[in-house]
Amino acid sequence: MKFGIGIFYGWIFIVFFGLISLVSMKVYPKHYSQRLFTLPTFTNLREKVFSVIYAVLFNSTMIVACFLPIGGGIFLFIGIIVYIFSLFCIIMALHAYARTNPNIPVTNGIYKLSRHPQQVFACIMLIGIGFALKNPVIICSCILQLLLIYPSMIAQERFCLEKYGADYEKYLSETPRYFLFI
Repeated sequence: MKFGIGIFYGWIFIVFFGLISLVSMKVYPKHYSQRLFTLPTFTNLREKVFSVIYAVLFNSTMIVACFLPIGGGIFLFIGIIVYIFSLFCIIMALHAYARTNPNIPVTNGIYKLSRHPQQVFACIMLIGIGFALKNPVIICSCILQLLLIYPSMIAQERFCLEKYGADYEKYLSETPRYFLFI
């Protein structure tokens, strides 16, 4: 891996994602940020450890991506398409999340296709960045993240079941955990 900094480096992707996240926190109601940063209660060591490893790996991958040069050719094209699609899905998820009353579960918009669209598409977005940077280490890191995030998703679902009850239980039975069919 060749590290450096310049105009055509991965920081462009990360900064754009960060700006969208910051703007959404400013534009949407206060309950949005409070709910977004409320961590579920982890009931066992496995959930805690996997969640911490996921968070460290996700943030480390974003930092490393900042200092890698953008590739070219078909990989860049594929990467940008995946990145833009994922970013669009994240924005849709943030919008649905922010516009839903905090006393009911978020089940509208892209949440009809995935119970965890923000997390799933954040990982897919990083895979797109990995393609754009022609970096297999980033792509592998993101695939690992998709596996490590599972215990956190279980903890979030347990939290939502306790908070929203039968409404969320019905949602669980109708909506896939990851995306569309999984």
